[in-house]
Amino acid sequence: MTSPPLLPHPEAMKDTSAEPPYPLAGRALSVLLPALYDSLDLRWSGGHHAIDALRNHGNLVVGFWHEWVLPLSYTLRSNGFAAITSQHHDGARLGSALYYLDVALALGSSSRGGLRGFQDLQKLVHEGNSPVFAVDGPKGPPKEAKEGAAALARRTGIPMIPLGFAVDRSMRLSTWDRMILPAPWGKAVIVVGAPVYPATERSGDRDAALRFQSALDEATDQATDDLDRCWREGSGTSPLGTSGLTLAAQ
Repeated sequence: MTSPPLLPHPEAMKDTSAEPPYPLAGRALSVLLPALYDSLDLRWSGGHHAIDALRNHGNLVVGFWHEWVLPLSYTLRSNGFAAITSQHHDGARLGSALYYLDVALALGSSSRGGLRGFQDLQKLVHEGNSPVFAVDGPKGPPKEAKEGAAALARRTGIPMIPLGFAVDRSMRLSTWDRMILPAPWGKAVIVVGAPVYPATERSGDRDAALRFQSALDEATDQATDDLDRCWREGSGTSPLGTSGLTLAAQ
């Protein structure tokens, strides 16, 4: 099997004609996502968790449930993030969109090219990028964390940060994850949970993944609780710029 290529950060590709898979679909999605999600009145809660962890570790492993992959992938754009995406079909199309939204990519999945993709993602972490995982992807079961994020956190020595998301108006698709699409011009909250630290040995990855799963559930529940409070109190604006999460050095 041919090893999947590493797609470097777009800044490194200015002098080359290389493009990710499905470039037309990727460009179209990269235009559509801002058109949809820039209209949201978005607030952040718990940003101090990210600030403290970034100061101590430089970058983070960021995770969320796959049902929110579209709005959260877009929200994390242009701030030094990296993702591992499938090499074909829907995963590759989303990966292409992320590329055009200035997210560094490594190609691979749990079923095809996973080891090489994981190694390439680890290289991007060492280059200063924070990796992003939809931790129950690419195929589910929904809201059951796999060990990839925990394993990468252990290998790189950085904590995992859970994100929860809630919106006041949305629709669900008939996909395996019942993907949620926020309605334009709605209210939305992202909750940044407390860091979850990885195991020190490979045998502890499953336990770390389960702890991260619990933290993601808590952040998701908290986002629902915070949805109204953030507007009543006029609080919850992003502590770190447009995305609310960025590299400590930026």
